[in-house]
Amino acid sequence: MKKYFLLGLIFYFSAHAEKKTEPVISIQNNYITIQENEYFEDESRYGAYISGNNCSFEVLINDIPVIKHRSTSESRLADSYFPLNEWITKKGNQKVTVKMTPGFNQDNNTSDSELSPSSEVQIKLVKLLKNQSGNLEENEVKKYSTSKKKRGNPNIFEDTFTFFAEAPYDIKTLENAEVLMTDDKDKLQVLEQEVVAKYNKVKDIYMKGSWNTLAAIYYNREKRVAEQLYLLPNEIKQRWNEYIFRTNTDITFFDLKPIEDYKMTFYADGKIVCLQKINTEKSALWGDFKRKGKDNIMTTYITLYLYRSKGTKDLEVY
Repeated sequence: MKKYFLLGLIFYFSAHAEKKTEPVISIQNNYITIQENEYFEDESRYGAYISGNNCSFEVLINDIPVIKHRSTSESRLADSYFPLNEWITKKGNQKVTVKMTPGFNQDNNTSDSELSPSSEVQIKLVKLLKNQSGNLEENEVKKYSTSKKKRGNPNIFEDTFTFFAEAPYDIKTLENAEVLMTDDKDKLQVLEQEVVAKYNKVKDIYMKGSWNTLAAIYYNREKRVAEQLYLLPNEIKQRWNEYIFRTNTDITFFDLKPIEDYKMTFYADGKIVCLQKINTEKSALWGDFKRKGKDNIMTTYITLYLYRSKGTKDLEVY
């Protein structure tokens, strides 16, 4: 059996958070333009338990990062769980890429010279389905370890494997997207200017714009993710409330840094582009905030993946 609900909820809550002096998109217009989202009884969920030892590493699903871990020498990341449905767009084989590099030496602020024999990444893929009681049951799909693979290059290790995933949805966003990655330096320079402009536009919305404007920028992404994660209306509201915005009632300080000292990085076979800090490889859209009643200032990195639909001019948030 299929179930439906209107995804206009994300705008509904953002619109009611507006100040009266700020322009808002009317609730009535939102319900006119928003389509119904389709949900299914078979809500297959996939996740990965990932651990790493004595190395920095990156794990990607369908060429989009799930985790990018920068490790200090001799350190270990214990089993950490990562949901994967956001990077699964349709039923079929899903590609997993594992990249492993030497750990980071904090003493001299450089990477170690090479991987050690003890360097490894382990992954356990699981599928979660609701049982008759409505609880999620976890079933192992596949196990993977880099320790069972040969390493030719002592400075970097890269490997890929696949697993089959059931998915009742079929997201075609990237299928209909333009390949942005190119060897043409002139085209890359033009693209970089577009990407930086988009990052600055989103930064300005965070710093000066309204909740409603922010919702408009992220709406297509949140609509896609709601379908992939089978979110119910209250879960959509909760996810939207997790956005850190300067007008949040519990935020007493919020500041985003200038977009600088970055590199342009491509994912999803060149269809997604983003800006990453050169020194940390985290998002170039970042800053500090402070919550009410807290003494410490926190740092936030706002992931901003961009793509362009075929036949269009503007970059959109993925």
